[in-house]
Amino acid sequence: MNHHLCKNCQHTFEGNFCSNCGQKTNTVRLNWHFVKDELQYTFLHINKGFLYSIKELLTRPGDTVREFLEGKRVKHYKPILLVFVLAGLNGLLSQKIDYKAFMPDNNTKNIVANEMPKMMNWIFSHYAIIELTLLPLFSLCSWLAFKKYGYNYIENIIINCFASAQRLIFGLITIPLMYLIDSKYLLSFSSLISIPVYGLTIWLYLQLYKKHEIGNVILRLLLFGFMATLVFFTAIIIASFVFVFYLVKTGQINLN
Repeated sequence: MNHHLCKNCQHTFEGNFCSNCGQKTNTVRLNWHFVKDELQYTFLHINKGFLYSIKELLTRPGDTVREFLEGKRVKHYKPILLVFVLAGLNGLLSQKIDYKAFMPDNNTKNIVANEMPKMMNWIFSHYAIIELTLLPLFSLCSWLAFKKYGYNYIENIIINCFASAQRLIFGLITIPLMYLIDSKYLLSFSSLISIPVYGLTIWLYLQLYKKHEIGNVILRLLLFGFMATLVFFTAIIIASFVFVFYLVKTGQINLN
C-alpha cells in the first residue's frame, strides 16, 4: 500500500482520502473537467437533497421530521441551510411587492408611514437572517411547551427549521400571486393566506407527536403558539423602536 502526504494538513496516510482531514489523494490541476464534476455534484445534491426535503415537507412533514431526528438523514438537505436558501428566495421574490398597499390610506404626510415601505423592503431583503435569528427564540418556546415529550432544545431548533421551511415553501407558491392581485386587495390576501400557513405548522406538530394523546398535543400547541406570539410581537416592538430611533437620528423625524 502506497503512502501519501496530504497536501492540506501534511499528514501521511494510505488510501484515496486523508484519514486526518478527508482531503482527496488525487488533487489534479483545476480545469474544465473539474468544473463539470463540481456542477454535476451541485445539481445532483440539490436534486436529491433539496427537492426531496421539499417533497417530504409537503406530503408527510411530521413523520419525516421524526425520522430525521431518529437518524434517517442521508437523503435530506441540511435543515438550517434549507431555511437559509428558502428564506433568501422568498426575500428575492418579495422585493418588488408594493408595500404601500399595506399602509392605511389616510392622505397624511406621516413620515413613519411614508418610510414604512422602505423598512418592509429591508426586512424582506434580509429575510434569511431574520428567520434564522428568530428560530432559536421560537425553538425555546416549543422546547418549553413540549419538554415532557423528550426532544432537547437543539432538536427543537431542527424541528422548527423544518416547520419554517414548510411555511417558506408555501410562501414561494403564493408570492407570485401577489403580483397578479390589485394592490388594494394585497392586505386582505395576505391576511387570508396566513391561515393555511400556520395550519401547516399545526399539521407538522400533530403528525410529529401522533403517538401522544391528541388533546394533550393540542393544549401544548396552544401554549407554544401563545409564547411564540409574545416573542414575535416583542420583536416587532423592538424593531419599531429601532426604526423610529433611526429616523430621529437621521433627521427625518423631529420630536421637538
